[in-house]
Parts: sequence; structure tokens; C-alpha cells
Amino acid sequence: MKYTALKEYLAAAKAEGNASLRPCYVIFGDDAWLRQSAVGMFRALADPDYAAMNCTVLSAQDGAEEAVFTLNTFPVFDTIRIVVVTDVTDKLSAADRAAYEGYLASPNPDALLVFVCEDGAEKDPLFAKAEKVDCGHLPEEEIAKLVAEMLRAEPVRTMQKAALHELVTRTLNDMSRIACEVAKLKAYSDGEITREDVCDMTSAEPDYQIYQLSDALASGEKGRALRVLTALLDDGIRPMTMINMLYSYYRRMLHSELHKGEPDAEVAALLGVKPGAMYHVRKVSGKYKQVQLKKCVDRLHALQYAVLTGRRSEESAMHDAVLMLMAQV
Repeated sequence: MKYTALKEYLAAAKAEGNASLRPCYVIFGDDAWLRQSAVGMFRALADPDYAAMNCTVLSAQDGAEEAVFTLNTFPVFDTIRIVVVTDVTDKLSAADRAAYEGYLASPNPDALLVFVCEDGAEKDPLFAKAEKVDCGHLPEEEIAKLVAEMLRAEPVRTMQKAALHELVTRTLNDMSRIACEVAKLKAYSDGEITREDVCDMTSAEPDYQIYQLSDALASGEKGRALRVLTALLDDGIRPMTMINMLYSYYRRMLHSELHKGEPDAEVAALLGVKPGAMYHVRKVSGKYKQVQLKKCVDRLHALQYAVLTGRRSEESAMHDAVLMLMAQV
């Protein structure tokens, strides 16, 4: 189940007296804001007057014993008890695994067990029969609906479509950052939030700035490339860090071309990046030939090694890297 379907799903279940709920749910995905929001939706199933007694949040590190004991306790002045287990990894102890397996074999019909998983843990066979809630980064059209809800809250504001696109791009679809930035923009603006407001108030993720730099280099726009490079250095990024970031980005672009045609989510998982970032990676990688990207990656790796071994200074290596990338176009 996608995050966007969860609210309607739980509302329908609550209207039916929670009878259609599954005994176990697994929340996973790389957007922390969405995961927290999903937990909040499950907690809202309880009567708010008694939620403090019927909703329990535990860490997986605390062990399964307390979670199972709480699940088997009758709700207090309510019809449901909710236990949320956070920070679940793929390294559950044998004792915890046995305890959860024993509970799920015969779950309490008045209880709900919600696991919040770290990356990859949702694939554990323990959760094979659980309902999974995917909280991965959302596309812009789904983010627009969430932002619209935020804008309708006091103080009410509106936002230009171009402003929303700029915000989503600068934050790489990260709802944690978007929620914070919308609150800031609402306080800053008296009415409609414009694209200029977003540019003035929202700093770009380093990955987005590197995307801008690589895009300018790939397009042969030397002036724009130098402006972005200057902005990055003015932000306090060291030349060696710049080389490392360029190496990582060009390596991603090389792999995106080697895996052309494969789903973004699969390639993102392979590279260890957010799926939303793949849009930017592929947009620039398509301007290069594979052999060019291979040369860039090899040369950047050689410059890294030269700095680490003391044969080059950070500053000269960084300038050599930028000149080399410009020459590859």
C-alpha cells in the first residue's frame, strides 16, 4: 500500500469499527516525515481521550517481550490497543523473532502491531503476511496535495505552481524539508508564495547544487558552472569535498547509463540514493556518452588519490577536475 492510500484506508476501517484491520502493519521508506505521519494515522485510530493509555511506542532495541505483553493487554475504555515498534532492522535477535512469530501466529483481535522499519528490514520473512505501507519519496503531484493541506491551515496562503516545482526540486522531494520550508515560507509571505520567495528562502540540497554544476558542465555553459562552483565554495564546502561529491555524482551518472531502462527505484537502491534524485541524475547523464562518463569517473578518482597521497593540493586538484569535466563535453 502506498502512503497516499493509507488515510482513506484507515478512515474506512474506523468507520466499520476497525473490524477490517490487519493484525500487523509495516511502515518503511526513505522519507522520515511520511513515516512519522503514517504512525500518527495509526495512533489516531484510538479514542483521543484515552490514547495515552492505549497507544504505546517502543524501540526494537528494547526487545519484543514488552511489546508482546502490551499487545496482549486489554484496551482501557476503548476497543483497540496500538503498539508501534520503531527502529526495526534486519538484525532481530532469535529471541525477539520467536516472540513476534508466536504473537502473530495468534494475535489479539483488539490490538494492532505496527513496525517502523529501517532500510531493507521490511523484506524480513517475519513480515511476509503483514500489510506494508510504502513511505518512499512521493512524486510532485502527490506532494502538491500535501502542501495544499499545509497552505490551507492558518495562516492561509497560496503557492504558485512554479514555486512548488522549485521547492520540490531544491529539496529533492524530501517531505521533512518541504514541511519545514512551507512553514517558513508562510511566515515570510503575506499572500501568494512565489518562485522568487522559494529561491530567496530555501537553500538547495548539496546534491541539487552538484546537479546544477554537472548540468552546466555537460551543457558547456562555463559561466553558469563557475557561478555554481563559487556558490558552493562560498557555502564553506572544501575543495576536496567538492571533488568527492563530483566523483560520487559522475559515478551515479555512469551507473544510470549502464542501467538505462531499469526502474529508477531499483537503480536508486543500487546506488544508495533517494529515488527522487534519479530524475536529476538521468537528466544530465543523457548528455554524455558512456565512455565520456567512464573517463570522468576515472580521472576524478585519480585526483582524489593524488590529494590523499599529498601529490596535489586540494585547490589545484579541484580546478583540474572542473577543467577536465568541461573538456569532456
